[in-house]
Amino acid sequence: MSVSCIWKFVGAEAAKTVITLTTTAIVGGVVWLITLRKRSTKLESLLSNQHRSFNLYYRGDEKKELNKSIHFLPDGKIDKPNGNEDYWRIRLGSLEILTSGRKVFSKFKWDSKKGRLVHTNDPKLPSAMGQYIVPSVIPAAKQADIYAK
Repeated sequence: MSVSCIWKFVGAEAAKTVITLTTTAIVGGVVWLITLRKRSTKLESLLSNQHRSFNLYYRGDEKKELNKSIHFLPDGKIDKPNGNEDYWRIRLGSLEILTSGRKVFSKFKWDSKKGRLVHTNDPKLPSAMGQYIVPSVIPAAKQADIYAK
């Protein structure tokens, strides 16, 4: 085998590797975007239900005095705004709570195992870490233990 044949072989193998990696990255990116879109759609339907309210535990525990009721209106506003929690939106599968100036104050991701929105604990955000949001009323179907004898 001559040196030029070896270089042709190496070049062809390198090209195959680059094509394979590029294809994998593109497919992975598309799957990631589809997953985010599904997550965003589910979250938006959960929050924009006018008949559902939530409890925001703003210090990370379930003490009565450290939570408040929060109601997400379908138009992206929060009922009874306070300057820190005035608007809401869904971005990249996360709930963002916005200030009156429309700056991100808090960011939450849905934890399906716990059935709650959990604060991302981003240190760049002004809100307290450890916060979470739960529905005020949990459907009976999600509370099978209350029917146990």
